Amino acid sequence: MISSMIPNILAIVLITITTFIAGRSFYLYARIRSPRLFILGLAMAIIALTGLADLASGLITSVTLHTDWFLYIGQAVSFLFIFLSLLKGAESYQQGLMRWHIILSLLSLILLFTALILPDIPNGALEFILSGPRCILCFTVFFSYTAAFMSKQTRFSLLMAAAFFMLSFGYLIIMLQYVVTTSQAFDNLGDVIRMVGLIALFAAVIKG
Repeated sequence: MISSMIPNILAIVLITITTFIAGRSFYLYARIRSPRLFILGLAMAIIALTGLADLASGLITSVTLHTDWFLYIGQAVSFLFIFLSLLKGAESYQQGLMRWHIILSLLSLILLFTALILPDIPNGALEFILSGPRCILCFTVFFSYTAAFMSKQTRFSLLMAAAFFMLSFGYLIIMLQYVVTTSQAFDNLGDVIRMVGLIALFAAVIKG
């Protein structure tokens, strides 16, 4: 019973935390016009939509919604631009990154709007391939914040490093189910670890 509820609980936690972070980021962007804040806000907004789509696909039984394409690709795009925004602080770079982020995010929404007609992901091997970039990108973000913490030792960078490490590790555990076993236990364990990562992410934004 509890095991079957874990994905829905994760989706609710994901939606709640990422929506809050997106709202806060856009609010701060409106005040100080930092492209990095806009990129974070848009990334969190897309991730919130992936959680909402995933939740809806599980709860709505009258139609079949193939939202996994949007979930994998939308989250990968979001994590990619979070990572890229940390590489350089130059205004021209950040502005260009922001424009590309908007374009690719809008393109990823096509996968959401066509969820009714898209085919299901055909096999576990393809799911493994689609899920892999999320793990790798979260790890690169973890590494970036770890480097920032080693340099300045701020609480924000420490919490962000911890959050993205847990997210990366959670995605890795989920990927193992396609290689080692098809047991739901790997999926549930990965979801629990990701929830811890999301809570750390929330703490970083609140306390940072």
